[in-house]
Amino acid sequence: MDKIEFDFLGLHLLEPMALILNWIIAGFCIFAFNKLGKFRNEANFYWRLFYLTFGLSTFFGGLGHLFFNYWGFFGKYPSWIFGCLANGFAAVGVLRFKGISTPKDYAFALVWIKSIALCVVSILTQKFIFTAIDAIITYISYTGVYAYILKRRHPEAQFLKKLIIGVCILTPSAFIFILKINVHQWLNKDDLSHILMLVTIYYFYLGIKEWGQSQSPELKHV
Repeated sequence: MDKIEFDFLGLHLLEPMALILNWIIAGFCIFAFNKLGKFRNEANFYWRLFYLTFGLSTFFGGLGHLFFNYWGFFGKYPSWIFGCLANGFAAVGVLRFKGISTPKDYAFALVWIKSIALCVVSILTQKFIFTAIDAIITYISYTGVYAYILKRRHPEAQFLKKLIIGVCILTPSAFIFILKINVHQWLNKDDLSHILMLVTIYYFYLGIKEWGQSQSPELKHV
């Protein structure tokens, strides 16, 4: 399917929907980053970094789509780099749920080795698929499978259900991207994936907020 092209201020630009949806996600990330700031615990620290770096990823991602005719793949690199950082922070955030998760020390090294390696491969090959693979591995393995295991082991950790729901919502985006499912020129595979990602990070936010409230009883109703 052909990409939407338009001219503005003498510039030949692409994919306005990608810009809009990426920036909506970035806006929500700013909201979540600020709202979660009231909680003080280790897992929350890393989840706030997730929202910060994911917000930067989608902010630059929108620009990378818009100015592709001028920047080419170099314009996508900031989004890919911040995206892989966000993946790493999400994984570490799950590992850091104190009293629920008791990871081995090497688990943290594996998270960053995976994310950095796949990010480097993406840049060297100029293929987003490797950044996507990093995201798929991270969210399915950590916020999905590992969160499910922790929830089964710790009945009090019901907040993890929201993270698992988020992963279930996000999972179809992998097939949408791989199978190149384009509903319409204004709703292509990237747009569909962005919508699913927005809903996913909203559920992540609900889960992390619930965890923060459980760790700070005085903020229970905030």
